Amino acid sequence: MDRTEYNDDKLDALWAAYRDACPDPEPSAGFTPGLWKRIEARRSTNLMVFRRLAQLCAGATLALTVLMGLVLIPHLEQTPAVSTTYADALAAEHPNTYVDIFAGEIK
Repeated sequence: MDRTEYNDDKLDALWAAYRDACPDPEPSAGFTPGLWKRIEARRSTNLMVFRRLAQLCAGATLALTVLMGLVLIPHLEQTPAVSTTYADALAAEHPNTYVDIFAGEIK
């Protein structure tokens, strides 16, 4: 008998002794309901208050976002901050045709 077979036999004996010492419990019909009762009993009211506060903040954020979308954005679109574009400003500052160049020298 070599060393690995000896270790395997010892390990098998150890597992057998463990199974005999700690048998698997048989689940009863009330196992799951009892488990849920214990889980519900451990839930604290502070957690429920925090959850309600988080839901309230999320709802307020959604309402504020809708309000901004309906009121502020159309108001800002009606009053533009800049009347000309950057390209228009560059075109006015730098002539790009011969007529514009010679008209600028005559003035």
